[in-house]
Amino acid sequence: MEDVDWTSVFTEGNILANSGKHTEALMNYELAASIRPGHALTWNNIGVAKLCLGEFDQAIPHFSKAIDLDPEYKDAFHNRGLAYSDIGELEKALNDLTEAINLDSLYWSAYRHRSIVNQMLGRDSQSYEDFINAKKLETEI
Repeated sequence: MEDVDWTSVFTEGNILANSGKHTEALMNYELAASIRPGHALTWNNIGVAKLCLGEFDQAIPHFSKAIDLDPEYKDAFHNRGLAYSDIGELEKALNDLTEAINLDSLYWSAYRHRSIVNQMLGRDSQSYEDFINAKKLETEI
């Protein structure tokens, strides 16, 4: 019964998030996390909802929780990198985006976002290299 309730709550959260109703989605994801606290995707989705609501610094601990639960969760590293970038923690953003790429060398959006962070840090050659990698990988998909 617990799994059925969790599945319903989590699925409804996804439907709400995909409809742009991030506050409502967040409530569902938080309930889902209370039912099944060991589910990394739930914590990642809480973080994504907070990003969409502009709560960048509040998103970070949720991505960190997802990473603690699944240290190879590339999307959580990517998303935490975006949150760090949004609050100006560019070196932390760079580290997380690099880890996402280390976990999946074909992760074009991590290259794209790392290109932007490198640009913000004034690292033009690294930015250009990441941009080219992102474009190449994106067109191969």
